[in-house]
Amino acid sequence: MLGDIVNTADVTPLPYVVVGFFTPNYRPLADRLSAELTKTQNPHHLIAREKGSSTWRDIVHMKPGVVLEAMDRYPTSSIILLDADSSVRGSLAPMLDFVGDISARSKLRLTNHVWPFRQKTVLHISSRSMVFKPNARVRKFLEDWQTELRTASYHQGGCEMAMRFVIMRSTGLAFCPMNPDYSGMEVDQASDSAIVVHSSESRVAGRK
Repeated sequence: MLGDIVNTADVTPLPYVVVGFFTPNYRPLADRLSAELTKTQNPHHLIAREKGSSTWRDIVHMKPGVVLEAMDRYPTSSIILLDADSSVRGSLAPMLDFVGDISARSKLRLTNHVWPFRQKTVLHISSRSMVFKPNARVRKFLEDWQTELRTASYHQGGCEMAMRFVIMRSTGLAFCPMNPDYSGMEVDQASDSAIVVHSSESRVAGRK
C-alpha cells in the first residue's frame, strides 16, 4: 500500500527533516529506513511515488523535485536527502554543521590523458546523501538541476552528471564537501564510525 512515511518531532520549527522517496517495490527498504530514523530520533518524511512505467533513470531523476516538494512542506528546515537503501546509525544533526548552501560527498581522482600525456583530476559528487539549506539559492539550484535533467544532450546514466554540471555553473551557490561518516559510503567500504551507510539495492535487484 502506497503512502508517505512521516515521523516528525513535535518541535516547531524543525532544524532539519530527513527526506527520501520510494516506489512500491522499495517500500520494505523505506520502512526499514524509517525504523532506523525513528530509533535514532531523526525527524523524517519519506515520500511515496508511483512507479508505473518509469525506468530506473526516470525514478532517480525525481530527486530535485522531491527536495523542492520537501522545501515547500518544511520551508524553515534544512533538508537531508537520503536514498531509501541507506542505513542510519545515529543523530544526523551534525550534518548541518557546515558553511554554505549544499553539502554532499565529493571525491577527486587522478586520471591520465593519453595524448598529449598529462594528468587530469576528475571530480565526483554523490547524490545519495545531501544536505540543502532553506534559501533561494538552493531552490534555484534544484530548479536548474531539473531543467538540466530534462534538456541536456549528453548521456545521463543517472542524475549525478547533471547535478555536477549545475553545481559548477551556479555562481553564488556555496558547496561544501561532506564528512565521510555521513556520506553514505557502501557498507563494506565505510569506517566503523560511519553514521550513514549505503547498500545498493540495484546491485541485488537490478535497475528496474
